[in-house]
Amino acid sequence: MNKKNTKNKKIKKIILIVFLAIVLLAVIVVVGLYLGNSTIRLWMDKYILKRDIGEENLPFIEIEESDNVSAFAYSEYVATISNSTLTLYNSDANVVTTIDVTVTNPKFCANGRYLLVADEGGEDLYLIYNNSMQWHKQLEGNITQITVNQNGAVGVVITGTTHKSVIIEYNINGNEEFRTYLSTSTATDVAISEDNKYLSFVEIKTTGTVIESLVKTISIEKAKTTPNESMIYTYTTNSNTLILKIKYNDNKIVTYCDDGIHIFSNGNDEEILEIDNKINFADINLNGHICYISENKSGILNSEYELKIKNIENKKDNIHAISSGVKNLYCNNDIIAVSLGNEVEFVKTNGWLAKKFTSIQNIKDITIGDSVAGIIYKNKIEIISGL
Repeated sequence: MNKKNTKNKKIKKIILIVFLAIVLLAVIVVVGLYLGNSTIRLWMDKYILKRDIGEENLPFIEIEESDNVSAFAYSEYVATISNSTLTLYNSDANVVTTIDVTVTNPKFCANGRYLLVADEGGEDLYLIYNNSMQWHKQLEGNITQITVNQNGAVGVVITGTTHKSVIIEYNINGNEEFRTYLSTSTATDVAISEDNKYLSFVEIKTTGTVIESLVKTISIEKAKTTPNESMIYTYTTNSNTLILKIKYNDNKIVTYCDDGIHIFSNGNDEEILEIDNKINFADINLNGHICYISENKSGILNSEYELKIKNIENKKDNIHAISSGVKNLYCNNDIIAVSLGNEVEFVKTNGWLAKKFTSIQNIKDITIGDSVAGIIYKNKIEIISGL
């Protein structure tokens, strides 16, 4: 009897092992097909994973075109500014709060739960944390550039004073930490490191016949104590290269130039992408990655275009197939929105599709927060959540 029980247990164990092996093999095959075949991936996204959504079931915010509404998504909110009122909506399109602001030409910047709002060309600057106002400043001069890091440190560039540009850094409480003055050049972008130690800015020099484009890094601690020694790094580019945008990733400065994307770190310059006429769009506004749209020359995926997402540390690419021509590209943290006209594909930095949205109307613009996105039309803003 014991021998029979032992034999039955062995048979059951063998059957279980075979079953698990079959399941594992099936999972490997399905994942392989999903990753390697764009047609199967599209079918699975639509019918199995249910990632296709349409506008008919989405919550929306009604807007009047005549009100000239500006919208921006951050964290889990969609913010609108109209008629001197900042209104915050949740993912169900319900009003969370309203804040009075003096802003006629809104400029937004967000990082996590911090939203920085400026009156571009004006004097007013507001820092919002979560859904309440942290502080408000009225500056002397015209605001041109703003930034906020994940800790609530704020950088702002103003013009219209006796200097061509003035760069100011504020701490989380709105107290001024330091100022840097540019008398003969212009600051066109600014960024603050995640640990609050460094502020970097793009400087454009237009004296003479050649336009010179630089990135300069300031030690914030030295700027407060020994300002004459605060400039610790200066990164230069070729004379015919224009620096368009910078972003901190840890203590590395991801730099978007008109001919490539570079990493500036500890005085060193590393080009990680050369931008040529085969690259249609590129962006650096991602966590630990850059992305770009190019023609499909690799043949890895059956598609006309590819979205390539490059890890800036190991330089490896994740690839997502794009079936048609791209109209625009939007990025925030770990989500990329690829606009194809009346379709939008939301892609994660691992190359996998998060959502696919189809509209029957013409999409005016798209804005992405951490967990929500706003699809902006002339008469409403539809909210997509769960990204």
